[in-house]
Amino acid sequence: MNEPLVEGVNLCKYFKTPRGLLHAVEDVNFRIYEGKTLGVVGESGCGKSTLGRTVLRLQQATSGSVLYKGEDILKFSKHEMHKVQRNMQMIFQDPYSSLDPRMSIRGLITEPLQVIGGRTQSISSEAIKEKVDAIMEMCGLPSHYSNLYPHELDGGMRQRVGLARSMVLDPKFIVCDEPVSALDVSIQAQILNLLMDLQEQHSLSYMFITHDLAVVKHISDAIMVMYMGQVVEYAPSKVLFDNPMHPYTRALLNSIPTIDLARRNRERITIRGEVSSPINPAPGCRFAPRCPYATEACKVSHKLEEVAPGHLVSCTKGAR
Repeated sequence: MNEPLVEGVNLCKYFKTPRGLLHAVEDVNFRIYEGKTLGVVGESGCGKSTLGRTVLRLQQATSGSVLYKGEDILKFSKHEMHKVQRNMQMIFQDPYSSLDPRMSIRGLITEPLQVIGGRTQSISSEAIKEKVDAIMEMCGLPSHYSNLYPHELDGGMRQRVGLARSMVLDPKFIVCDEPVSALDVSIQAQILNLLMDLQEQHSLSYMFITHDLAVVKHISDAIMVMYMGQVVEYAPSKVLFDNPMHPYTRALLNSIPTIDLARRNRERITIRGEVSSPINPAPGCRFAPRCPYATEACKVSHKLEEVAPGHLVSCTKGAR
C-alpha cells in the first residue's frame, strides 16, 4: 500500500484551565491516503473539531506528530509552514460566521490567493481573476454572485463559498468540520455530492468530521470513532457498519433512524449516565462509567488492538 498522505502519531492536545488540564485529544493515531476520506465521529465535545484544528496547526499540539508526506509539520517553522499551508485547508461548520460579512463573494475567494499564494509565488491579477472564475464555476456559484455578500446567500450557497475558498489554492488535503450539519437534508446531499465529485476530479483527501453516522457512511472510506478525546474504534467504513464491536459504536449505530422493520424491532441499546469531566481524567477507558459491560480493568487500561486487518478497537465486550 502507498504511504499515507497525512498521518497522526500519538497526537495529544490539552488545554490549561483553572481546575487542571482538559484532555481534549488523547493519544490519537490515524492514516489518510491520497484520494481517500477518513470519517471522524462521536458526540459533541468528544474532541473531533479540536483534532482537525490540531492537524492543521490552527492549534498547537501538546505532543505527538502530524506527518504530511512523511514530514512532521509540527516541527516546521512559520516559513516552512507557509509552503504546506496551501496543500492543507479547512471547511468550517458554520458557513456564516466563518465568512467576513464585509467582503464580497469574489473577495472572500480571492483572499487566500493573495495571502497564502502570494507568499510562495507571484500571481498576476489576471491569473487570479481567471482562477477565481474557474473555482466559482466548479463549486456551483453563478458568476453574478461575485459582488454579493454572505448575508445575501442561503446556507447552502454560503457553504459553497467556503468550499471554493478552500479549493482555490489547489490543496491535497481538506479538513471538513461538520460542513453539512447546519444545512437541511436536501442541501446536505448537494454539498456531499459536490465534495465527492471534487475528490474524484482532484484526488483530494478528506478528514470528514461529523456526528451524523448516516452522512459519514455515505462519504468515508474509513471511520474513526471518538469518545472524550480517545479513539475507541477504527475500521473501514463497511466493516464498521457491518460489524461494530465497541459498545459505544454499537450504541451510536443503533441510534440511526431507519424504516427497516427488522432493525426497528431489535433491542434498543441505551447509553445511561452523564459524560464525565475531561479535566484531569482518570486512566483507562473514559466510556467505562457509562458502559454496561465495564469491569475494574476498564478503569485502568485503554488500548486499541487490531481484531482484523485494519479494524482496531479498544473493547469487544457485548459485540455480536
